[in-house]
Amino acid sequence: MRPVACPFCGTTKTRLAVRRSFTDRLFGSVTVYPFRCQLCARRFRAFLGRVARNPRRNFDRVSVDFPVWLKLLHASPHELGEEGIIRDLSIRGCRIRCERSVVPGTRVELEFQHSTASFPITVEEAIVRSSSPGEIGLRFTQLHRQDQRRIRSILDLWLPEPALPR
Repeated sequence: MRPVACPFCGTTKTRLAVRRSFTDRLFGSVTVYPFRCQLCARRFRAFLGRVARNPRRNFDRVSVDFPVWLKLLHASPHELGEEGIIRDLSIRGCRIRCERSVVPGTRVELEFQHSTASFPITVEEAIVRSSSPGEIGLRFTQLHRQDQRRIRSILDLWLPEPALPR
């Protein structure tokens, strides 16, 4: 069997998506499953030809070590932001190690740089999805198309090619 390619962008960096609807379960009975492209984030169905388990998440995370500047979205003008390190990155979010504890549901903006020779990538708005001492998980909600393309190019380089099933 060969890896499943995204019909929208052509990459083989796809993975099984979470099956949620009745239609997903119905198609699953004939081994047609939903997939999620890891680069363009589109969802599509494809014939797999074998039974597969329902995954927990839609997007693979890439382990990175990028410096990040994090600030509450509606903070007062005299309030400073927080420095941290991005530990995991996906097309839709990231996990950051920082000293500040932030309540889930809080909206933040962040800026990070993946190399010293590049311009910073700005995420205009992200929502805190999880928070534990020293670490927060974010879901990106607003970023410019150019910055999304730059994140996609980072993931394209860092995501491994899918292994052929045995």
